[in-house]
Amino acid sequence: MARPTAAIKTLGCKLNQFESQQMREQLEALGYCIVPFEAVADLYVINSCTVTTRTARDCRQLCRRTKRLNPESLLLVTGCYAQVTPEQLEQIAATDIVIGNAARGRLAQFVPPADTAPPTDLLPPYAETGPMIRAISGHTRAFVKVQEGCDAHCAYCIIPLARGASRSVPAGDVIKQVNLLVAAGCPEIVLIGTHLGQYGADRDGDADLSGLVRALCELPDLLRLRLSSIEPREITDGLIEIVAAGGRCLEADSSRPGRGKLCRHWHIPMQSGCDEILQCMNRPYDTSFYRSLIERIKLTQPDTAIGADVIVGFPGETDEQFEQTRAFIESLPLSYLHVFTYSARPGTTAARMPDQVPGQVRKERNHILRAISERKRAAFANNMVGKQLEVVIEQFTEASDNELSAITDNYLRAEVAGSPELIGSIAKIQVTNAHGGMLHGELVE
Repeated sequence: MARPTAAIKTLGCKLNQFESQQMREQLEALGYCIVPFEAVADLYVINSCTVTTRTARDCRQLCRRTKRLNPESLLLVTGCYAQVTPEQLEQIAATDIVIGNAARGRLAQFVPPADTAPPTDLLPPYAETGPMIRAISGHTRAFVKVQEGCDAHCAYCIIPLARGASRSVPAGDVIKQVNLLVAAGCPEIVLIGTHLGQYGADRDGDADLSGLVRALCELPDLLRLRLSSIEPREITDGLIEIVAAGGRCLEADSSRPGRGKLCRHWHIPMQSGCDEILQCMNRPYDTSFYRSLIERIKLTQPDTAIGADVIVGFPGETDEQFEQTRAFIESLPLSYLHVFTYSARPGTTAARMPDQVPGQVRKERNHILRAISERKRAAFANNMVGKQLEVVIEQFTEASDNELSAITDNYLRAEVAGSPELIGSIAKIQVTNAHGGMLHGELVE
């Protein structure tokens, strides 16, 4: 008898991508054959997001479209939307099972068993945040969740309701997970979390984020480590020094001459460049603190990439206040922006605020900041011309079968001529030119 088939669709953030891989490996261990989401499958899993009204709407529409692929299939919806407002999903006729975030690590309790019983050694080991994963399907960079939940209560954010209080994965479990992925051939590990800078704060005697990073950089087979988004107030001088040194800290990494293992890349949420709006958002810093932090990082390592999140159209944001944000961003040595249009989420403080900004105004402000982001990314890339950079070779480009697409340690996309056996490896390139934020280079022997 043929094995039952399953397909998984991930909406939203890097945490969801990691957790979708956890579910994929659970289903494979239960005997399911994973197929593309557009194929006819026996089981469909949608890992949902609810950070904006649009992502919630997209999930509802996807539920209806999915059931048309195979009306006899079982449709399971999980993720943050399923956690926060499960009743909205349960009202959709196409939806069969709705489970919250905590249940994603126990799919065997909710889906029919496959006819073939898998060997017990295929079942992944279990950590506090769910099953450990052995690989990241289709990717050279592997996300590792080290923290989940958030104790902050920003006025616009629904994530604390979806993910709960901040809690950290024990350092020993993180190291085991990283070693599993390194053994599978992943050249780069990205540490992720809802509130990454809070890592270790809930665990007496365990490492903080700096200590965890130092421990991981000591793993002999780990090639490259990257940090995801960290809140401004949680970036210490010690952590800045570690990133500037590439994770080598006090001693040079003799196995990796040139640079260390830790990527020169920060993503630091800003949200607004206006102090009045930051206060209304319940953000724990002002623009003076943020500017000082960015300039301090650039001083320690000028070629470090620094990205920022910005929200436009927060309730009450006037034209003058938006102009303060625009001018503040223009004045900072940022490498790129992630621009979000404010979306009212029921259950948040901001959703009850007066003076909601009209949708068209929000859209126009979004376009203005995205244009700034493109200029800053292009300028940062232009500054790399003539330099040698370390890259992870990811795949062939769409335009050519001998042009490879790569990502630099300081978070720029690069194209370089090369052969297929380089995919999945770390290499050094000489940057020859840059166009529109894209680097072009040659492999260094």
